[in-house]
Amino acid sequence: MENLPTKPLRVAPYIRVSGQEQAIKGLSLEAQQEDLLEYCLERGWIVVDVYVDAAKTARKSLGKRTNFLRMLEDVKRDKVDLVLFTRLDRWFRSVADYYKVMEVLEAHNCGWKTTQEQYDTSTAGGRLYINLRLSIAQNEADLCGERIGVVFDSKIRHGTAVSGNCPFGYRVNEEKRLEIVPERAAIVQDAFQHYRATVSQRGTIKYIRETYGLNWTDTNFRRILHDRLYTGYYDRNGRTNESFCPAIIPQELFDAVQKLLSNNAKSNPTGRVYLFTSILVCAECGHKLAGHQTNGKYYYYRCSQHYRRDLCSHDKEIREEVVEAWLFENLGRVFQEWRTEWEVKEAQRKQSAAAVDRAAVRRKLSRLKELYLNEVIDLEEYKRDYEALSTQLEERPALPPAPRPNFEAVEAFLAQDFRQIYDTLEREEKRTLWRSIIKEIRIDNDQQVKGLSFL
Repeated sequence: MENLPTKPLRVAPYIRVSGQEQAIKGLSLEAQQEDLLEYCLERGWIVVDVYVDAAKTARKSLGKRTNFLRMLEDVKRDKVDLVLFTRLDRWFRSVADYYKVMEVLEAHNCGWKTTQEQYDTSTAGGRLYINLRLSIAQNEADLCGERIGVVFDSKIRHGTAVSGNCPFGYRVNEEKRLEIVPERAAIVQDAFQHYRATVSQRGTIKYIRETYGLNWTDTNFRRILHDRLYTGYYDRNGRTNESFCPAIIPQELFDAVQKLLSNNAKSNPTGRVYLFTSILVCAECGHKLAGHQTNGKYYYYRCSQHYRRDLCSHDKEIREEVVEAWLFENLGRVFQEWRTEWEVKEAQRKQSAAAVDRAAVRRKLSRLKELYLNEVIDLEEYKRDYEALSTQLEERPALPPAPRPNFEAVEAFLAQDFRQIYDTLEREEKRTLWRSIIKEIRIDNDQQVKGLSFL
């Protein structure tokens, strides 16, 4: 009987190389591929595909090795008889990962082989040898990771860039430090200021495109707004440096933008966005007014303490458009009244505090005189303390500053044609805008605004 020819093996050459290893002789992508393909050619094996994970270190999880996962899928489809690689550390540096993948290979009658090393998985001694080699490789990878971590720590601490990638507005100079690109930094500053004024990401992206010809995506712009590095502060992967690079954005502006971004909360589960939720307050009981919608079109606010618990006499509802119309007509006037009132109270506080301080100093002078007359202190000590207390009376006392409202944010808002801008905003953006300047609006049972306070 004539012997049937042996069916050639279907082989999947696998190559892994990190960025650092690419320059090492014998480990480069080209060197590994040449070795593997020549090995297959000499034996008449069929190459199913070449699977390459470039710039992937052995410390990366299997889930981040894209072509490794693609190769495993081909194994599961029974398209591969043998996985081929140059050395065991190209395949794994983890004992746990090795046995996890071996379950897949064995389930589909697929073997593995190295071209530059010899292993025997048929004996206990051979399997022990593999475990030892994998453990050593894993330890080498861990030590390498620790060394890289130390290098990165030092770079961040000394303000040195860890890569050539940097945020828009910066570049890496010859000293490997980030420096400002003036023309680009001006665009970033304009973008932050425009967003603070309009509270519209979409509108700001459009403004940047029309003004500077830059096509920023929503994702790119959000990344810019959230990037703390623009204040000069590096804070990534547990590493920090407060003065890593020169700042493009002042801390005050960055903080203001972060507050606006955090206020721009997602709409509720119903998909409805109520502009004045958390702002409108019942003037009768002090609780927040709750929003609801009628006919799928009109938005109203009412006191839930009355409608749900019957604990408040506020039984009327106010329509959202009524609140908007009142704000458009009265916001500027109310703001000026509120600012004037705050400044008058602050002046009175300072005057009152100064009077209290002077009275206390005069009492100390009187007590000092008594101590001298009763011969408790001598003349020299009396003169020294008297001079010090008299100086305090002449000087204006330094008072701790009272928390100052953000007048500038409201003024910047009012200085624009804010109604024109407002009409172009989405509902979520309108809600964020009101929340950025108004603390609360008190509504009485006659649907009248009884008071308004700013942040």
